[in-house]
Amino acid sequence: MVRPAGLEPATCGLEVRCLSGLNKIVFMRLGFSALALALLGLGISLYPKSEKRWFIDEDYLYEHGSALSAEYLKEHAPEFAQRLEELLPWVVRIEVQHSPADEAYRSNHGTGILLEGGQVLTAGHVLNENVTGDVSQILVTRSDGRVLHAEVDRQGAQDWALLRILLEEGAAALPSSSIELGSATEGETAIFFGYPAMVGLNAEGEVLPFRKGDTQAGSPVSALSPMLIVSSILDAETVTLDPIAGFPPVGGMSGGPVLNSRGQVIGVQVSVSKTTDNATGRTLYYRLNVVPVSAVELLIQ
Repeated sequence: MVRPAGLEPATCGLEVRCLSGLNKIVFMRLGFSALALALLGLGISLYPKSEKRWFIDEDYLYEHGSALSAEYLKEHAPEFAQRLEELLPWVVRIEVQHSPADEAYRSNHGTGILLEGGQVLTAGHVLNENVTGDVSQILVTRSDGRVLHAEVDRQGAQDWALLRILLEEGAAALPSSSIELGSATEGETAIFFGYPAMVGLNAEGEVLPFRKGDTQAGSPVSALSPMLIVSSILDAETVTLDPIAGFPPVGGMSGGPVLNSRGQVIGVQVSVSKTTDNATGRTLYYRLNVVPVSAVELLIQ
């Protein structure tokens, strides 16, 4: 007997409380070690041992999962694999600092895509999930380590949001974005980019912790790239994805862009659902749920 487990948002997930001005994490509700142990406990094999397993949800290693995605693209979609380098700079890390109290604050973490005109498309719940107080600031970090401030431009009922970058006087202008919006085709390969909260990939593909940097100490912000998951489009209208290479999305990856095989953004990822076997508890398959870009396309200026 099979039962759908329903939606399990791959949301900000990790709620961090920081000391204002010191950028030191003093509270983490779910540590990465606990997350890794929980996922190791899944013990699931989605493919027969005789076949190469492109998608993993056991032996939970970001390096392994992201490397599998890159290898899959090189083997099955070499043209897209060659475009990765030009697309990665537009995928951004988002931190929403909120509910300040006693010189501390909490943070939501998500991912977004930088569009033309300084707009950033992301998931709406990245901005408001578990937010009980005021939002003090929204930080957008590019893969080169440049940190930008942003404000909410508009939000939609379908869990999407647009941010607008705020440039300080005298700051360097943003480069013209090469990102285009497109449509989904059933059966087409799609690529999902996301930043797991507080980590990323260096130039060698190693997973490193994200460091905010310290101006007084002269330490720079980490220049890290997002991770990717390769999927197949099951439903072009709702943009439901069947992951085929990589790993299940985790906290911090919500709002990450989903691109079609032509490198066009077709939506943003908002949640993960999985179907399990009642008798064994095994996960039979995952689905990535996406807000299609058609829900926001006409509003982008």
